[in-house]
Parts: sequence; C-alpha cells; structure tokens
Amino acid sequence: MSTFIHTIVQVFIMTQGAVGMVANAFIVAVGYTDWVKRKKLPTCDMILICLSTSRLLLQGTILHSALFPEIGQWNVLRVHSVLLVLASTACLWFAACLSTFYCVKIATFTQRCFLIIKLRVPRMVPQLLLGSVLVSLISSLPFIWVDYSTYLCNSTRSLLRNATFESPFGNVSYFKCFFMYLTWTIIPLLFFLVSSTLLIASLWRHTKEMRHGVMGFKDPRTEAHITAIKCLISFLICYICTFVAEILLGIPSCRARNKWKYNICMLVVALSSAM
Repeated sequence: MSTFIHTIVQVFIMTQGAVGMVANAFIVAVGYTDWVKRKKLPTCDMILICLSTSRLLLQGTILHSALFPEIGQWNVLRVHSVLLVLASTACLWFAACLSTFYCVKIATFTQRCFLIIKLRVPRMVPQLLLGSVLVSLISSLPFIWVDYSTYLCNSTRSLLRNATFESPFGNVSYFKCFFMYLTWTIIPLLFFLVSSTLLIASLWRHTKEMRHGVMGFKDPRTEAHITAIKCLISFLICYICTFVAEILLGIPSCRARNKWKYNICMLVVALSSAM
C-alpha cells in the first residue's frame, strides 16, 4: 500500500472514529440523563446505552490505533488487542440483543413457541446484557497472554509454527485462542440473522396485507413499513460486513501482505460502528 493511500485511509478511519464517538457519547449521555430523571430505564434504552458504550470503547480503540500505528511497547499492544476484542465482541452481542428485542416486540407471528419467547425475552433483557458482558470478557481474557513478539511469518512469507503463550492452563496456540473468539462471535451472529429475518418477514407480510387493503401503493403506512424493511436489510448487511472484517482482522498474515487487509477491515469496522 502506497504512503498516500495509507494516509487517506487513516484519515477516514480517524474521522469516522471521532464522529462515531461523538454520536455514541451523545446517546449514552441522553440515556443516562433520562434514567436519572425518571428513576427508571426502559428496556430498549437499556440495550441502546450498552450498545453505544461498547461502540464508544471500540471507536476509541480504533482511533488510538490510527493515531499511534507504531506501538513500541508490547504491553501497550497487548492492552490494545484485549480492548479491541472486548469491544467488538460486546458490540456483536448487544446488537443481537437489540435485534431480538425488536423482533419479539414488533413481529406478529402466532406460533405458540414464538408467543412464549415474546413473553419471556423482555423480562430477561438485564440477564442477557449481563451475559453478553461476561461472554465478551471471557473471549478477550486469553489475549492477555498472547506473545505478540512472535513472528508468524518467515522470510519466505510462509506461516511458521503456531505462536504460543504461557498461561495458567499451559501452552495455548494463537489459533486456539482465535478459534474460541470466533465461537463466541458466531453465536450472536446467528441470533441476529434469525431475529432480523423473522422481523423482515413479519413486516413484509404485514405490508402485503396493507397493500391489498388500500387502492394504491403510496399509502403512508405502507411506505413506512417499506422504509423499515429497507433499514433492517441495510443494518443486516452492515452487521455481516462488520463480523467479516473483525474475523479477518484476527486471522494472522504476513507483515508484507497485511497492510491492505488491516486498513480496509479497520475502515469497515469504523464505518459500521458509526452508523
């Protein structure tokens, strides 16, 4: 990657990171203010505050890596990696919680299983959020012991043996650590895909019923439903792009070939977290 293109990408990452931090900080501030005034926090606002807080941490970590790309101390790099894994995993889980909550509140399926879930999920939101935090912590803790000074490629650009690090549980390879992180992130992806698909299907079915009930296709309520479907599809695409980018960031590659991958993936994550 040329120096000019690298600089442009870094500027975009820093800009998106700064904009996203301001937007999410505003959401957190407004939510906390309403919480203090009302002495009670609605379930949806609770999820949004948690999601915005995790995005704030993620954007701050991305902004720090863009401002200080050459980190000379391994302990600083270690903290940066742990925070990045923690924030990215939390974002995925909180987004899945939000999607599931909207699905059970808005979708109009009449199946018995769905109705049972519809009654139980709103009451379980605090436990789901706490579980999301615990899972994010568990997935990020192994990265504390990763030996970041180990080279993963030799002069011929071929992968060396698995990088290992000392932990209380023995020698664990980087790939085992990454596989555990991958497992903890696939689960919220599945929840997000299922809930979003169900919600889109429910809205689409309701939209078709509304179209049959009116003379034209330009009914304001129909247009509102179509707009909601388009937004959900865009959020779904954004979520999948973020997931793929974060997985690619975790896959080790040779230093001579990883600048394009790193910068593009960080740009995708920064753009997605700012939306």
